[in-house]
Amino acid sequence: MGTITARKRKDGTVGYLAQIVIKRKSKVVHREALTFDRRQAANAWLKRRETELAVPGALDHRDDPPLHVVIDRYVTESTRIEKTKSQVLNTIRNDYPIGEMECSAIDSG
Repeated sequence: MGTITARKRKDGTVGYLAQIVIKRKSKVVHREALTFDRRQAANAWLKRRETELAVPGALDHRDDPPLHVVIDRYVTESTRIEKTKSQVLNTIRNDYPIGEMECSAIDSG
């Protein structure tokens, strides 16, 4: 189920934040949000995305890469990474088993 929230922007105009959160067994399995200038556009997007996500299997084929792939992508796409951050990311990627785990399997526990 989606929600639309009116938010005041820094320049004084109003933006409409459309959010979709889907939970299964009390865990969030999908979350996305977009901001629109008009409530009508936000509502149309919300209805279209909810219809697309309601199709059986729409959420089952999500890409779930291992952490080292995500770290590589972050390093590649970042415009500037300092020395310490680079060292920490490389250590996690190469020296710890968490680097080989799928991202969805990583939690705080």
